[in-house]
Amino acid sequence: RRMEPPDSSLRAVKAGFALRKVVSFPSGKLDLATLQFDSDRQLLAAGMRSGHATARQLLYRSGSVCIDMRMEPTPRSESIVLIGQLLDSMHPGHGISGVPVSLLSRGDTLLQKETNAAGEFDFGLELHSDMQLVFGIGNSRTIVVSVPDSNIKARTKGKSSHRVI
Repeated sequence: RRMEPPDSSLRAVKAGFALRKVVSFPSGKLDLATLQFDSDRQLLAAGMRSGHATARQLLYRSGSVCIDMRMEPTPRSESIVLIGQLLDSMHPGHGISGVPVSLLSRGDTLLQKETNAAGEFDFGLELHSDMQLVFGIGNSRTIVVSVPDSNIKARTKGKSSHRVI
């Protein structure tokens, strides 16, 4: 099931970036990527008592650009690792390299990186609310991904996936 953001959300994101001038990405087209897959929203398979894995898998899309992400808790800490890859569905098997990516929380830049040769990026962080990833694609496009709030740390405390045999 495809999930489209409401127009009001897109307007709010654009206004927030314009007012704060938080990123030095191209000022052209601003796209809010849409969520295509979220492992937290999958139905349990028959015979499963618990479906929460310790990691959360997410897939976003904006045009032909796909952002594949995984959120994993860091053992014995209050932080997570956000791992992802930027891909172009028009050129399968090749990541999009050299793309600036910033991690923001409530409009403030927390971390900045660039995708590697395979289009991969990673951030180790404390999970905040209202987080976004911002990608500067070429000279004229900026893609924004809303990072979901997640209770991922709670999943590691006494919960695991079990099969009923």
